[in-house]
Amino acid sequence: MTTYAMDSQGKFIPATQRPDGTWRKPRRVRDGYVPQEEVPLYESKGKLFAQKPTLPPGLPPEMAQKAKEKREKEQRIKQQREAAEANRRSAHNPVPGLLILHDDKNQQRAKPVNSKPKKKAAELPDVLLEQKQKEEQKSTRQQSQEQKNSKIMQQQKRVEEITKEVDDFHLGASSSEDHVELSKKLRKLRKKIREIDAIEERLRSSEASRLDKDQIEKAKRKPEILKEIEELEKILPK
Repeated sequence: MTTYAMDSQGKFIPATQRPDGTWRKPRRVRDGYVPQEEVPLYESKGKLFAQKPTLPPGLPPEMAQKAKEKREKEQRIKQQREAAEANRRSAHNPVPGLLILHDDKNQQRAKPVNSKPKKKAAELPDVLLEQKQKEEQKSTRQQSQEQKNSKIMQQQKRVEEITKEVDDFHLGASSSEDHVELSKKLRKLRKKIREIDAIEERLRSSEASRLDKDQIEKAKRKPEILKEIEELEKILPK
């Protein structure tokens, strides 16, 4: 930190010696001047806000510390109670899955949880027992075979449905393509009729001498083209 001195004229920085032995001149300091090394660093508003205490306004730090210690104490007591309860349960139930029952003479008996009394199976002669087992096996095989047959029938039915859908799709696509081709052909024939009409108009005028042989042959095919147009119009929808 810079050391200042005072004289009759005001504040000044006294002369200092450099490491090489030379001296710096004393410098006069104006009122309110702050040296560069003593200017405080700039801190953004976010950093200043983060440095603010997290305590509620008006709450002394001592009270906050006491509340924190109280919460930690209550948490330790709760953990101790839970540990004691777990130890007590393990002492009364040493084997997992078993319930300890007490009889009238205070004697302990271990009984499995959710245990059910077993019924004594009825004894049958060996012949009847073998016959019963064979019938059960036969019934099981029949059920398995029926399930397989049912699955096979479902698969066949599904294959038939898919085949029908594919055939219908191809049939629709084929008919659509034929319709498009016939429409194109009808447009071409109608275009030829318009050209023939133009040729006939020239034949009736004074430009008949300018027509070539191909144009005259095209005009002669007019009845044939009209017949084709009529047939196509019957086939195609309006």
